[in-house]
Amino acid sequence: FRKATNGPPFLLDLKTRTGIGLKIVSQEQEAALGFVTATSLCQHLAMHEIVAWDSGGGSFQISADWDGEIKSWLRPVGSGVATGELVTKVMGKDFSECPSPNPVSLEHAQALAARLRKTIGPPPQWLVTKLAISHVSLVGIGGDMSIFRLASELCGKTTFTASDVLESIENMCTKTDSDFRKLEGVPAANKMPHNVIPKLVLLYVVLDVTGASGVSFQESNGNLPGVLIAQDLWHEE
Repeated sequence: FRKATNGPPFLLDLKTRTGIGLKIVSQEQEAALGFVTATSLCQHLAMHEIVAWDSGGGSFQISADWDGEIKSWLRPVGSGVATGELVTKVMGKDFSECPSPNPVSLEHAQALAARLRKTIGPPPQWLVTKLAISHVSLVGIGGDMSIFRLASELCGKTTFTASDVLESIENMCTKTDSDFRKLEGVPAANKMPHNVIPKLVLLYVVLDVTGASGVSFQESNGNLPGVLIAQDLWHEE
């Protein structure tokens, strides 16, 4: 919605039709909502022990409490962006004619990783320092189609490392859309086969550049818990 040229008028039309006040939040607000969501889902952890990672189609946000202030690392790269990058830049195809990159070779996956690494850039020092603390947990929030759900299903565990994700990439390369739809126990791949590799590569690159020891998946319908808690979003304008 933030990038779509018809986003604001579309929401205005919905508001007119339904009477419900809708708004587009900034990426900064989305990051804050992600942090609130993660803390509400991980009540066994103190707020300062959580680093929240929210990754969608167009961007990702990683947020944490740093000396009493919520700091965020915001990057305009999500699974949709990564898929487009793989199809158009790495494979040299027209996305409108080739919406799925499958089958993806390991060489193409490695080339995508290099491009994403350059686009994402180095993480801020506060994040690297925070993730180096032994009792701090990196928490990935998302629904049934999120990159974290996909990796969890493929790795067979809810907490996984960069090495786990890399192994999944190597195992999933060369598979076709049909192969992904037939994978047992991996609904995230069955339903959206076209971006399995881009999701995994993006996940791997972020884990690698941040030096995170791993990420724990916490299921959530987007940032809904954070939205429900954030009172300022419910004020009438």
